[in-house]
Amino acid sequence: MKRFLILSLALLGGCVMAQAQDMITTQKGEEILAKVLEVSSKEVRFKRYSNLEGPTYTLKPSEIIMIRYENGEKDIFDGEPYEVQSFGEVYPGMRYRDYKDLYDTRYYVRDVFNDINPVWTGIASFFIPGLGQCISGEWGRGIGIFAANVALDALLADAVDVFSLKDWEMGYGDYYELSPGTLVLAVGASVLYVWNIVDAVRVTKIKNMYYQDLRGLNASIDFRLEPFFSFTPVVAFGGYHQAAGLSLKVNF
Repeated sequence: MKRFLILSLALLGGCVMAQAQDMITTQKGEEILAKVLEVSSKEVRFKRYSNLEGPTYTLKPSEIIMIRYENGEKDIFDGEPYEVQSFGEVYPGMRYRDYKDLYDTRYYVRDVFNDINPVWTGIASFFIPGLGQCISGEWGRGIGIFAANVALDALLADAVDVFSLKDWEMGYGDYYELSPGTLVLAVGASVLYVWNIVDAVRVTKIKNMYYQDLRGLNASIDFRLEPFFSFTPVVAFGGYHQAAGLSLKVNF
């Protein structure tokens, strides 16, 4: 009986200690008790919990499956360069301008639940500037880009001097003479057009990453296995029955 009590208390103490520190689970299956110092897109910096005054260790995000923090929160990785999507807190109902700086599209991973494909929004903006942004729901941004492209194209058309070549013996068609100012407008229009396509893809990826995070928040399930020890009254014998074991808690 005494041995059983000691074992139960040891299990309980171990669980309490495990919850008072961070747990890093690596792709190799190793579980590291640690104090996580920083999580970035390039590395995770931590100290081993058994030696908090010792050296600082680093792991690449691609080497980690999950980090469970002492407060019960967790970051999930899946072997991609950085699967933890946001670099700040996200919540339902946020506007694009409020969460666009929280994401790095280099670490975008498409899943089957994404409603919009970034490739298609890029193609849409290739044919009609701003259309891809509108498809992603950013109407103000899309209309602004479309208006800017139309305005630049109009200015560029007015700036081009057309000279007839009917008096040129070796020429035919029209001859366009571009002034330095016209060249600047032409370069500006080209840059805006290309940026519009890149921006359409980026906007779609960021919105998809935001919705992926929201789905992760809504679908998160927390499993906990905890030891218990209790005395149950037994009426027939006028005493108590000792019960001990492990309880499984599932938090949705």
